[in-house]
Amino acid sequence: MSVGFRKSFFGFNSSDVIEYIEKTVGSFSKKEAVLNHKLDELTSELRISNENCIKLENEKAELNKKLEEFNRKYDEIERLSENIGKLYLVAQANSKAIMENSENSADVTQKEVYRNLTSIDQAHRSLEELRLSIAQTSEEFTKKVDVLISSLNTARDKIAQNNSEIDKSKEQFREIFASVTE
Repeated sequence: MSVGFRKSFFGFNSSDVIEYIEKTVGSFSKKEAVLNHKLDELTSELRISNENCIKLENEKAELNKKLEEFNRKYDEIERLSENIGKLYLVAQANSKAIMENSENSADVTQKEVYRNLTSIDQAHRSLEELRLSIAQTSEEFTKKVDVLISSLNTARDKIAQNNSEIDKSKEQFREIFASVTE
């Protein structure tokens, strides 16, 4: 940087040098004020950044805890998933066996139902024959009872007639006896 100092007998003109120094000091004072202001701003920003860094560290620690919990749960889910897979295979095998047993049981049951239906049909025919036999026997019994009732009615009428004849005969006997004894 070239500064135009005037020359004097003992070197440079002192007023030029002083003026230059004062200008330079003023310029440095302004730059120092600006830099101090920037330093204050940067210090404030650094403090805020440090606070944010502490918050981020805390959040990082919480996230690490959550990640550990997630990993633990993930491992648990993996273990459960494997168990569920095994259970699924066992359940599938059991259901297949149950279906086979069900089909066999259905066949046995169907045969048993057929036997039962055949027995029911035989019992139905036997009951129908028994009903017809009972109806026929009942009809014959009713006819015999009707004959007996008719016979009893005839006997009662005959007895009533005989009683009437006996009463007449008694009356005639009394009349004859009365006429003889008189």
